[in-house]
Amino acid sequence: MYDSDRVNFEYYPTWSVKMSEFSGKGVLVTGGGSGIGKATAKMFADLGAHVAIVGRRADVLESAKSEIGGNCTVVVGDVGKIGDPKRIVEEAMKQLPKLDVVVNNAGTFTMGPLVEASDEEIERVYRVNVFGTFAISRECLKHLTKTKGSIVNVSTVMSKGVMGGASIYSSSKAALDHLTRILAAELGGTGIRVNAVAPGMTETDMTASVRSDSNMLEATIGQTPLGRVGKPEDIAGTIVALSRAETSWVTGQIIQSSGGLMLTP
Repeated sequence: MYDSDRVNFEYYPTWSVKMSEFSGKGVLVTGGGSGIGKATAKMFADLGAHVAIVGRRADVLESAKSEIGGNCTVVVGDVGKIGDPKRIVEEAMKQLPKLDVVVNNAGTFTMGPLVEASDEEIERVYRVNVFGTFAISRECLKHLTKTKGSIVNVSTVMSKGVMGGASIYSSSKAALDHLTRILAAELGGTGIRVNAVAPGMTETDMTASVRSDSNMLEATIGQTPLGRVGKPEDIAGTIVALSRAETSWVTGQIIQSSGGLMLTP
């Protein structure tokens, strides 16, 4: 059991925060229709925030909205398409009371030898993982400056890891990590904080093909000190933590939420 003004600890077992903590605040989550994005949007909504979820598929977003509940609005758009980020933010701001947190979660994944990669595949990954984060962040800055808000980018432990076949995906996320640090330095004077969360293996649609390989899955869990695959709520908890007032002195950091996978000094 739990107090009526607190989050259900069975659903969010590691975070003890008041239900009203984000009351009246606005949160934009890209890639909010499934996986980490949906879990993050739900956690913010459960804590009182007005949430706008962004994605390319209206049906997926509407289904997610019904699960998220609370004050949730849907914006259909492609963060990797030139011109869409501006429209996405404009539409979201028609629904949100203000903008306090931006979660750049939209991402795409590819694996395979570089010699087999097409120009289109390379561009697709960089358009979503890098351009999308650049453009959404840029369009949100005038709103975040008013609230001294927070940007949280979703990276991966693979941005530091070295694995054959991961050159396109890993390098795109390495670019995201460095963008996080540079924007933290650039925007610090405005009061905007910029951080990133680097998940390990997590139960999402994007990792389904990797997790279906029993040898790969067993090896990954074997290298994870906490001995399991992560859940979307594990990552969402870290994102919310980086958005709280209590972490207002934290910026420019890439925080691993990986169960200890690929620990680095």
